[in-house]
Amino acid sequence: DPVPTDTPDPVPTDTPDPAPADPTPTDNADSGSSGSKSSSSSGSSSIGSGVSAEPASNIQIKELATRNVMSGYHIKYEFPENVTCITYIEYDAERTFRRTTAIAEVLKGKSTLVPKLPSGRIYKHVNIWVGNSGEGLPTSLKNGLIGFKVEKDWIEANNVTESLITLQWYNKGWKPLSTVKVGEDKDYVYFKAKTSGYSSFAITEYQEGKLQKTLRNLESEGKSLLNGSAGQNGPDKKPMEIAKIFMVIALPLFALIVGYGVLKKKI
Repeated sequence: DPVPTDTPDPVPTDTPDPAPADPTPTDNADSGSSGSKSSSSSGSSSIGSGVSAEPASNIQIKELATRNVMSGYHIKYEFPENVTCITYIEYDAERTFRRTTAIAEVLKGKSTLVPKLPSGRIYKHVNIWVGNSGEGLPTSLKNGLIGFKVEKDWIEANNVTESLITLQWYNKGWKPLSTVKVGEDKDYVYFKAKTSGYSSFAITEYQEGKLQKTLRNLESEGKSLLNGSAGQNGPDKKPMEIAKIFMVIALPLFALIVGYGVLKKKI
């Protein structure tokens, strides 16, 4: 009779889990004033070694977040690990880059990428990088915002005036950004600042000089007047704008009439 032989049991093999799909922006919300579509995906966040132009020796801590960036969508990166003073960044994308990583990094000192310190008392030096192909440039976005927080202990220990806390951005020189307080808890005061791009920043107590403030206000008012005049025609113009235009025309004309009268008397 044939001798029976043992049949080996089949060895189970592991089946790899399917890779998660990239988050895709969807048309499910509108972004406030910009009217652009908002991405519904939360993306991902991690503490790791993303690409940075700053030497590692000058980086204290950083957090990364990844999203899909598509033109016409409102993009928001949140940093939920709370290891840096940057809480979120958001903007309206003007170009499509697909999967893009943003890095918020707190530095040990002044960034090696800027030549000098900003004016005012400094709380933190930070870099914010968006991608590595120009995603964070002003030409790639609009309506940029940065959310950040400042420790109450630092404010109290240094007798800092909350209303003077200002985020400054280095873009061919240090520039104070429009910064407003948005809230507080027992440990932190929270702020947001408007920006037109992302690179090197400093959180400061900054008091603008009177001359600088006056010039900036005049520049802002001039732009508003020009924009208002260009956007309105005929009887729809506001009375104040009409009065300003009338004064510009009438004053030189009045001076000519007076000058002519004086000259005529002499003759």
